[in-house]
Amino acid sequence: MINVSQLINQVDKNNFTLYSEWEDTGFKIMILRSCTVPLSGEMRMEDANYYIKHLDESFDTYLEKTKHAFSGKNADIQFFLEDDTFTWKHQNILTRGEIAVHSLSNILILSDTLKQSLEHFQKCQERAMALENENEHLNKINTDLIKSVEELINKKTTMEKELYMKFLTLLNTKKKKNRELQEALDSAKKTTQSVYDKTTDESEGSEVENKKVHGTKSSKTRIHKIDYENEQKVAPKSSEKNLKKRFSSSEDTSPEPSTSKGNIANIQNMDIDDTIKSKQVLKSSEESEEDIFS
Repeated sequence: MINVSQLINQVDKNNFTLYSEWEDTGFKIMILRSCTVPLSGEMRMEDANYYIKHLDESFDTYLEKTKHAFSGKNADIQFFLEDDTFTWKHQNILTRGEIAVHSLSNILILSDTLKQSLEHFQKCQERAMALENENEHLNKINTDLIKSVEELINKKTTMEKELYMKFLTLLNTKKKKNRELQEALDSAKKTTQSVYDKTTDESEGSEVENKKVHGTKSSKTRIHKIDYENEQKVAPKSSEKNLKKRFSSSEDTSPEPSTSKGNIANIQNMDIDDTIKSKQVLKSSEESEEDIFS
C-alpha cells in the first residue's frame, strides 16, 4: 500500500512531500523537496520495538497510528526533518518514531519509485473517474426523485384542499339540516305535548272521579227506590179516596144506575193503569241500578 501526503517541516516551516510504502513487517519512506536531493529511509519491526514498548502498543496498532499520522489528518502530530534524521512527535512532546534517512544517488531507485507512484496515480485516477460517473448518475437520480417528490407534494396539497372544501360543504350541510330538525322539534314541542310528559296522577284522579260518579248514581238510585216505595204506600189510599170521590160524584151527577156502574168500571181501569205504570217505573229503576253495578 502506498500513501502520498503534503506535510510541514517544523524546523524550517517548509513543505515537503512524504512518500510511504507499507508492508506487513514495516514501511519505507521517501522525502521529496524542491531543488534538493531526495531522502530515503525505512523502519522494520526490530527498529519499532523500542517505541512499541515505550508506548505500550502492539506492532499492528503502532503501524495503524503511524499510517494515520503520515496522512496529515492528525493535527496533534508534528514532523521534524533535520540533517539525516526524520522524527514525528505527538503534541511536540512525545516522540512516536524516528528514522535515519540518506540521499538517493542511484537512479534505479528513483526510477522504481517513480514507476510505483505513477501506477498508484493511475489506479487512483481510474477510481476517481468511476466515482465521478457514479456521482453523476446518483445526482441525476436524486434530481428525478426531487422532481417526483415535488409533484407528489403538489398533488397531495391539491387533494387536501379539495377534500377540505368537500368536508366543509358536507359539514355545513349537516349543520344546516341539524338546525332545521332542531327548529322543527322545538316547534312541535310548543304545539303539542307528549303523552309521556303527562303525570300519572290523572289516572288516580279519574279513578276518584269514577268512584264519586258511581256513588252519586248509587245514591240517586236509592233515593228513587225510596220515593217509589213511598208512592206505593200512598198510592192505595189515594186511589181509594179517588175511587170514593168519583163514585160519589157519579151518583150525584148521573141518576141512572147503569151510568154509575160504567163510571166505577172506568175508575177501576184507571187504577189498574196507575198500578201497571208504577210497576214499570220500579222495574226500570231496578234495571238502571243493575246497569250501574255491573
